[in-house]
Amino acid sequence: MVNYSAKIVLLGQGSVGKTSLIRRYVQHTFTHDYMTTIGSNFLIKKICLDKEKNVNITLQLWDLSGQDSFRTIRARYYLHARGGILVFDLTRPSTLQQLEKWQMDFTQKVGRVPLMLFGNKCDLCDQISVNQEKAEKMAQELGATYFRTSALDGTNVESGFFDLAKKIIDHITEKRKELRYR
Repeated sequence: MVNYSAKIVLLGQGSVGKTSLIRRYVQHTFTHDYMTTIGSNFLIKKICLDKEKNVNITLQLWDLSGQDSFRTIRARYYLHARGGILVFDLTRPSTLQQLEKWQMDFTQKVGRVPLMLFGNKCDLCDQISVNQEKAEKMAQELGATYFRTSALDGTNVESGFFDLAKKIIDHITEKRKELRYR
């Protein structure tokens, strides 16, 4: 049995759905009530990545406030993160445009770690104003893998988090190999 533990930080502007994505993933719930995250919040999810090899990972999912007033304290929450999820709202293009600064701020504190880009609220089909090509281009620029998600109906939430967990294990394994061959 191989057990890993990884801190994952969700980043992005306020009201893009970071809290809702974590709740959907961990608790399988959704609420329409919006409450601003004050500072940070976190939940834990244990998953099995490979049943044959018995590889498990415990994910510590950190939901950081997207409000500018919490910018100065956010950096403390980045420490020891093994991965990040950059979240934007598919109905608000400005939230996609802001992700470059989020990624830069995060990477300066933790270095290169696996990243995902979640375009959230894909259930709002008639309100989507960020096209697939633009989101994929941003993901490429940020060094992230793109998933179009919905915290409301669960679209790609499980697969997005699972894919990130696998990338984190691969990243950890690669770092260990590098250290062995030095």
